Amino acid sequence: MHEGGMVIRRLAWALFATVGTVAQAESLEDVTVTATPLGDTPLQSSQPVSVLRGAELDRRRAGSLGDALDRLPGVTSSGFGTAAGRPVVRGFAGPRVGITENGLDTMDASSLSPDHAVAVDPLGTTQVEVLRGPATLLYGSGAIGGLVNAVTDLIPSTPVRGLRGDALFAGDSASREGLASLRLRGGVGAEGGAGGSLNWTLGAFGRDAGDYRIPGNAVRDDPASASGRLPNSFSEGSGRSGGVSWIDRWGMAGLSHSALDTRYGIPAEDGVFIDLRNRRTEGLVEFDAPLPGIETLRLRSADVRYRHAEIEGDTGEVGTAFDSKGRDTRVEGVHAPVLGVRGAFGVHLRTRTLSASGEEAYLPSTREREDAVFWVGERAIGDGRLELGVRQGRASRTPDADSGRSERRFSPGSWSIGGLIPIAGPVALSAALTGSQRAPATEELYADGAHAATRTFEVGDGGLGKERSRGLEIALRQSAGPVRWKIGGFERRFSSYIAGFATDENGDGLPDRVDDAGSIANSVADPGAGELSRLAYRQAPARFRGIEAEIAWQPVASPWSLRGFGDAVRGTVEGLGAAPRTPPLRVGLSVDYAAGPWSGFVSVLRAARQDRVGTFETETPGYTRLDAEVAHTWSLGTNRLATLFLQGRNLMNEDVRLSTSFVKDLVPMPGRSLYAGLRIRM
Repeated sequence: MHEGGMVIRRLAWALFATVGTVAQAESLEDVTVTATPLGDTPLQSSQPVSVLRGAELDRRRAGSLGDALDRLPGVTSSGFGTAAGRPVVRGFAGPRVGITENGLDTMDASSLSPDHAVAVDPLGTTQVEVLRGPATLLYGSGAIGGLVNAVTDLIPSTPVRGLRGDALFAGDSASREGLASLRLRGGVGAEGGAGGSLNWTLGAFGRDAGDYRIPGNAVRDDPASASGRLPNSFSEGSGRSGGVSWIDRWGMAGLSHSALDTRYGIPAEDGVFIDLRNRRTEGLVEFDAPLPGIETLRLRSADVRYRHAEIEGDTGEVGTAFDSKGRDTRVEGVHAPVLGVRGAFGVHLRTRTLSASGEEAYLPSTREREDAVFWVGERAIGDGRLELGVRQGRASRTPDADSGRSERRFSPGSWSIGGLIPIAGPVALSAALTGSQRAPATEELYADGAHAATRTFEVGDGGLGKERSRGLEIALRQSAGPVRWKIGGFERRFSSYIAGFATDENGDGLPDRVDDAGSIANSVADPGAGELSRLAYRQAPARFRGIEAEIAWQPVASPWSLRGFGDAVRGTVEGLGAAPRTPPLRVGLSVDYAAGPWSGFVSVLRAARQDRVGTFETETPGYTRLDAEVAHTWSLGTNRLATLFLQGRNLMNEDVRLSTSFVKDLVPMPGRSLYAGLRIRM
């Protein structure tokens, strides 16, 4: 109790002593959150939402989705090098954080392990939305901790006149990376005319990066380990995409296809690399006012064929291969107000077959199925509003008959009630009370084997029940004027939290070290025996609580602005103490400048030492990261702009290790680097 209060007091003091950052520079009133069917803006939602787009998204682009978002309040990265960083939201990771592309599941293998990359092209996204807190009402079990939605323009939703596009050519000194991307958009036909319009998009990218530079030794407190560059941290990839849409007065229809191929090293394993292939096809049909009382009706579906192989570099043999084939389909409608309540209803259908093969396969081939119906609504009450929602679903996990594992069925449900209450002028209070249930993930039920990338031996529990939780969110915000701010707190209590915890089966007070077969070594008599830590999935009551704050100051008629943020989260599991891999307290500050052709920023992020660690975890030192950019933009003609930029990252060359990472003591993040490039828009 006293530790939690101290964290919150420290964060509040830091925020008022140093002005902290809002997610994007443009007006929040102009941004629509596509992950919500009612088309809310971040200021309208009682749930915390951050949106990256435009220039702010351009400056944050990175090799992984997690690294691109790690300056947002409540969001960090899983920290498995630069290629496989998955977003961690409020300390929740893996199967508790949903990753979607255009509102449909990526259906990759990134939730299974932090060394598995998210199969989303960071260079092809036009907007990234982060819903902090449960998004289970709309997206089901996999979003109990939050949701990250990557938005692309592969299916144009508005008519495109003429030929438009953008190109990027850039390089990074830390990894000797070179990258290039090109996106083109065009259309023919009358805008809004009776004949409708045909619109299309094409895109491609390529990138190649070597092992990245680190400020010290790879292994913490081991001067004999590699230094200078992190071995096996290379990454390379390419992608192609295209889409088409027909837009008319009745609505629109479209189809897109994308292909992603990438190879990257696993730094924690000498010579092992992942060869990833992803093929994704999306379809969309939307009707405007198809029936009386129905404002819109939309059908969206994605078909995904994903595969990655973990290859031994010295022999070329495949140690483990993961295949994921599935389809995610949503039917959503928005109805006109009934008794003053405007709402959205829908059906969500998701099926996937996940299989692992090879000598190190630790999961049986499993068919996953989730079906659900949902409704969310809102009602204006004076200048405020009330929000309601409910979802009921069915979920099943059906392992291969030869595995000897039993099928499991669940009926997860979720509900929410919240609202926004104006207090004085632009100041408003928002609050939300939620109840969420999550069906156990396949790996939590059926894992049984060595996982070399995280140096663990995972043991699932086929008897796990639903993960149940309730949460409260309260925030105070000022949404207009030269100074805008928001500060809020949350608490989430689980009656049956699921996690993999290090075991001590032999009672020697040390984490069990096991071999590839799971046999426990005698670590007292022979400390070097057993290369893997044994992790067993179990359920226990747990509580997570935290505080997040943002502030932005934009003086009238001034080219300067200040932005900042701060966050802290604390997780406790009954009987075990601190939740594993929890983010530290963080405070960030950014000074931005934009006048005429020149723009730039200087930002600093301070992460405190994380000394409140899970069972058998090590502490993580704090760090201060300094970044800066200067850019110059000039015109190439009508509606054509070119921007030359130079960005310095981690300019103080700090040894950055993330407490959210399984391999933080083995895999530091990159040291000082210069990132430069040319961006062209037309």
